[in-house]
Amino acid sequence: MLHKTRGLVLHHIRYSESSLIVKIYTEAFGVQSYLVKVARSKRGALRNSMFQPMTLLELVVYNRAKSDLQHIREAGVSEAFHSISSDLRKSTIAIFLAELLLKTLKDGEANEELFEFLYSSLHFFDMQSEGIENFHLYFLVQLSRFLGFNPQGEPSGDHSYFDLREGKFTDEQISHSDRIEGPLGQTFYVLTQATAADLSKMSVPRIIRIELLDALLIYYQIHLTGLGTIRSVEVLREVFS
Repeated sequence: MLHKTRGLVLHHIRYSESSLIVKIYTEAFGVQSYLVKVARSKRGALRNSMFQPMTLLELVVYNRAKSDLQHIREAGVSEAFHSISSDLRKSTIAIFLAELLLKTLKDGEANEELFEFLYSSLHFFDMQSEGIENFHLYFLVQLSRFLGFNPQGEPSGDHSYFDLREGKFTDEQISHSDRIEGPLGQTFYVLTQATAADLSKMSVPRIIRIELLDALLIYYQIHLTGLGTIRSVEVLREVFS
């Protein structure tokens, strides 16, 4: 059967001279792999440029429940980005987020609320002119809510910790090193309470931003078994150094 759905491109690899295998997070079916025959002409219906990571698509797809490789009947760009592809800082963050989503979203699990969050977040990011350097931190905190380990509680004083293992703020002494404390903990709490509109007003020192990203990646690795290393983070650090 044919189905209409929106989709977010996560990754693609070349399968043959004229074909790609594309991982797409779809609104209707979750993460799916599609075999796509791309046109060599710019006028072709399915073009290479449509399947770059973090592209938002309108799709007409075949969906066979027992198949690991689906097919696309029609595809079109749902929303053409104005700045993500041309701004080095934004494109670097987009590549990082695409790798993160590829490794965190499970095949075949649809979640319309999560899809809407991704769609609206990318639209906001594309239009955003200030606070760009903090967007990935905000995104990681918000995504954790959908993945089931959103930060809990709030710091009650200067000696509060955020326990990365337990996912909550506490005043109790923690013997292990998987924790956030001091100014880093305070900034982290502000981030957990922030909306996207707050990003342009947030002033986060570069060293705090680096440490916070490292802590968030540890947080993800603790709560998502098999996440592994996010390789694009090194490029992200370089661009924002």
